[in-house]
Amino acid sequence: MLHTSHISCCASLRQTLLQGWQQSFPLHSSPFRQMAASSGATPRELLALCQDLHRRGALLPVLPTWGEGLPRERWRLAFGPGRDDAALASAVAALPGCFHLERATVPQPGLPALWAEVEVLDAAALAAQLARLPEPPCASLRLHGAAPGAAACDDLDTALALEQGLTLCSRPYAECARRLGCSESRLLARLLTWRRSGLLAGLSLKPPPSRVPQPGLLALWHDAAPSQSLQRLQDHPGVARIHATHGTPSWPWRLSLVLHAAPQLAFAQLRETTAHAGLRAPDASLRLQIEQPRDQALLFLTRTGNA
Repeated sequence: MLHTSHISCCASLRQTLLQGWQQSFPLHSSPFRQMAASSGATPRELLALCQDLHRRGALLPVLPTWGEGLPRERWRLAFGPGRDDAALASAVAALPGCFHLERATVPQPGLPALWAEVEVLDAAALAAQLARLPEPPCASLRLHGAAPGAAACDDLDTALALEQGLTLCSRPYAECARRLGCSESRLLARLLTWRRSGLLAGLSLKPPPSRVPQPGLLALWHDAAPSQSLQRLQDHPGVARIHATHGTPSWPWRLSLVLHAAPQLAFAQLRETTAHAGLRAPDASLRLQIEQPRDQALLFLTRTGNA
């Protein structure tokens, strides 16, 4: 029979695993030994719990978080209603670069029914991913591009191995190095160099994103908003995304706003939000189901076609 103190320790350790080390998985030859030292568990207990949570889908493998030093592009895409909206949504969610998806619960004539955000290394990578879809986007907006002078990744094989996930074992870097055909010390030295340069923000051990869609609302304006209105929007509770542009043929909306809002309160919340910012009513609005296909975009797994 387990003692109450042991059960409490296990519960505390589980909570730490699900909330801690989300950006700070140790870059060390024995990471679980280092983690155990600060968790009150033995390395074996800690690793066994990680493996159990991973088997049950409650914990992802150890994955990289790419830093601001890695050049990449982020795009917002819109897709018109089609013959099979569910199949299109599944295909877009399966794109390695897709990390955010919005589906209109009641599509409206003349408006896209599906909205997505993707992150890719470059325009060629975006084109390769879009070529997999049953139909192209009807509108696209580049949210940001690579910083001028940013250096590309100098070791694509290592970056790809990281995105495939480190094995949850006592020596995950040694196992990864074996697959790469190099020494563990060389791999760790490369990762430390990447972290110092800003290419790698760190490694994470955390749960997968929720598979439960969140309700929301998308509002669209064809006219630009004053700068003071944008600042008020950014500071307002419930505002998840704001995109202000000059308006182009490929993206005709000069302002779009995504709210996290319960269905029964969505339009009242939109009215309150726009009034707070001094904006007129939007030209169009859509109720949404907001999904997170993955925690972050996969930038290098596109080389193999895996998601």
